[in-house]
Amino acid sequence: MASEQQTLRDLLTTRARRYEKKTFLEYRGQSFSFRTVDDKTDRVASGLSRLGLRPRDRIALLLSNRPEFVFFFLGAAKMGAVPVPLNPAWPQKTILDAVQESQASAFVTEHSFTESVLEMISRSPRVRSWILAGNESPVDGPFRSLLEEPVLGFWPDLSPEDAAAILYTSGTTAPPKAVLLTHRNFVSNCLQAVQPFRVDETDRFFCWLPLSSSTAQVLLVLTPWAAGAACVLGEFFSPRAILDELSEKRITVLAGAPHFFADLVQAGDASRDIPSLRLAICNTGSVGQTTLRAFEDRYEAFVVEGYGLVEATCICCANPYTGRRKAGSVGLPLPGEQCRVVGESGGDCAVGEPGEILIRGPNIMKGYYNDPASSARTLREGWLHTGDLGRIDSDGYYYLIGRKQP
Repeated sequence: MASEQQTLRDLLTTRARRYEKKTFLEYRGQSFSFRTVDDKTDRVASGLSRLGLRPRDRIALLLSNRPEFVFFFLGAAKMGAVPVPLNPAWPQKTILDAVQESQASAFVTEHSFTESVLEMISRSPRVRSWILAGNESPVDGPFRSLLEEPVLGFWPDLSPEDAAAILYTSGTTAPPKAVLLTHRNFVSNCLQAVQPFRVDETDRFFCWLPLSSSTAQVLLVLTPWAAGAACVLGEFFSPRAILDELSEKRITVLAGAPHFFADLVQAGDASRDIPSLRLAICNTGSVGQTTLRAFEDRYEAFVVEGYGLVEATCICCANPYTGRRKAGSVGLPLPGEQCRVVGESGGDCAVGEPGEILIRGPNIMKGYYNDPASSARTLREGWLHTGDLGRIDSDGYYYLIGRKQP
């Protein structure tokens, strides 16, 4: 089945059959096989249906990096609901705004967030159900018993163009926006990453980034799932703790922002060795050549610099893992991706001339949730107008320059 015709349910089912007993998810001494993850997401989907949730209902997820996030995110998508991941590091008002804006019908959280969640629910009349993930006793039935319920014998029809999640932009240069992504977006983008990064069944990905982020969901969870690799869940405590995890868990692939690489270089020492690590991905721009060389010299892993944004699901350009890498660039468009640099008139810029980066591909968002005006400004004639300024060289490599002035 072509990637553009698959839903997340299709991707989960086919890989569970193919890799079945192989370990996919690891967390604090626990391990879950591909078949187990598929079964748990089936049971979550069935349990949510029994709670009265229906396709297209939004389900807010306020969870730390734990297996329940994966089960609920994918389980909700399986039954046609729309998960809305929320970053626990956000201020409470930002979380409340997202819950209200997305018109969430249910709220999934964990014990440490209960007090603030109850206060938010009291101000969100659309929320009909809430579930505590883990071993605590929730209001709408224990999570454990939800997983023990029989799996429903039928699923609603799903289309690749159906909504799969609402993710929020970082809000660094403007207020956070609710990005509506489809099943096609997620499936296409994770499969776009498999071949360029040479991901296979021997790889072990380390997911320390918040699972509420698209980088974690696409690059660190769905990409290893698609390739039959493993995902080790962790959290960021300190650069030294991350280095310990990479070594102890025999991690082969990780991802992070530019400052993350600099932190790991500073935290390392000559005696620290991570022989398993082969690839480190930065999909938010250039790491900087001094940091890149220092990281590769210290840990003998290849650093891939790339470019992505939530409106493009996660990633759209990257330097080749095998092939020519250009210093300071964010590389070439991924397979199936088209990029342009255009000037104020809308015409394509000449080589080296700065302009706005436009993107087209199967990973481009459906639009901003309940914001047709912003969607119309950003999505024009099939192209995503990113608002990012860049240039292209004679070999087709892209370089980021900055943000377009409003």
